[in-house]
Amino acid sequence: MSLPVLHIWPGQWELLSFHLPSLVACAPSSVDGTRQVQYFALHKSRPLAIWILTISDTRPASCDLTIFNHQPPKKTAWCSHVEAKLGDLTSYMLYSLPTNWEKLTGITLAYALPVPQRYYLLDYGLRQPNQKGCSSLPTLACSSPRPLPDHQEQIAQTFQREKVLQTARDCLDIYARLLGENQFVYHGRLTTLDIVLAAHILVIIKPPFPDRLLSDLLTDSYPTLVSHAERILARSLELPPPIHTSPGGHSIWSLLPSLPHNEQRTTGKK
Repeated sequence: MSLPVLHIWPGQWELLSFHLPSLVACAPSSVDGTRQVQYFALHKSRPLAIWILTISDTRPASCDLTIFNHQPPKKTAWCSHVEAKLGDLTSYMLYSLPTNWEKLTGITLAYALPVPQRYYLLDYGLRQPNQKGCSSLPTLACSSPRPLPDHQEQIAQTFQREKVLQTARDCLDIYARLLGENQFVYHGRLTTLDIVLAAHILVIIKPPFPDRLLSDLLTDSYPTLVSHAERILARSLELPPPIHTSPGGHSIWSLLPSLPHNEQRTTGKK
């Protein structure tokens, strides 16, 4: 049986990783000193639930062992709430706002890929419009069944942005009340809920978004959530630095199919 290979997306924007699940995994309660703990590669696909069960059975988060010993459903419910609600907001900032995707997110993802996939994404994913003249990723502007006149399009976008802001306020108000003036959510100690909440906040406030719709909302109206996220990040940065490995070489020849080992042996005999 082959040993699992652990992968994590690289750091960016003063964060340990620009990928949200990887950023959560970089927190001090759920990783060892190397921080090399995110995606398993066992040469076959597995549902996400299998990996969650594997990690939970093998190495539970140490900071939750005493605090949530008698109330695990409460922690699970809050973490799921954050991942669902704040997860939508982070995805909106990264992928749904056209300016952010074209000038920041798409380019960052492209440069994390090897050659030639990097240039395919830069050329096709960022520059090729779809049939409706919108970005290749789904955006709010693409939801209309037919193109609107310019002034109506501007009004629709303004209305949609206000709707997103109101949804964000309703969501962030809940977490601001949950945290209060405390350093951490529960018992003055770091928990998984703190880590998940902080990771989502950091992905909204740290990247240099050209369109800072939700970033400005957080920094201007929710200073306690921002301070909490910065506190978690500072604790994560106190860990030993990650192990860096030299990247493998890639070329156009890597795209060509290769003969199976047995077939090569048969061809050689002939």
